Amino acid sequence: MGAKRGPADPGRRERIMTATERILLEHGIAGLSHRAVAREADVPLGSTTYYFATLDDLLDAATRRLSERYARRLRTWGAELGEISRAGLVEALADLVETLLRDDRAALVLSFELSAAAMRRPELRDSALLYAETERQVLGAHTDERTARALSRVLDGLLLHSLAAATPPTRSDITGPLAALLTPDD
Repeated sequence: MGAKRGPADPGRRERIMTATERILLEHGIAGLSHRAVAREADVPLGSTTYYFATLDDLLDAATRRLSERYARRLRTWGAELGEISRAGLVEALADLVETLLRDDRAALVLSFELSAAAMRRPELRDSALLYAETERQVLGAHTDERTARALSRVLDGLLLHSLAAATPPTRSDITGPLAALLTPDD
């Protein structure tokens, strides 16, 4: 199938975004190029630069889209918790960590890769921090602001270490740090 052209192709930008996400999730930031996206989206190379002048523009748009998807998922998760005790929140967060590691590993790897890239590329910082900001907002509905920030950082640490480890974390590997923060006197 040849690349679609002209006004008869209103879905071109969407195909470019979808292709970008697939490349990022499969190959990371290093695998992203206008040429790779054009090939994956089956569009002319000029289409990618028409919509996204630079790779950073493309990366930022895709990252924001992935972050928004994660944010919707996390907000739904948080809303479904309802009123919950701190001990219940430990278990719910452990369930979330296990689910993310099992079902969204590629997206997690990408989020940490983006965070690392943002250390040297300031133009990526806003996108890189969307994940943590969403976590803080959602957790803030179930605890105080200070604890929500601390939980977000603990979650990041748990996820990062779990992604890098040779074996998955045990349930107590996950609940231990969360319980130390949320239920220290239990």
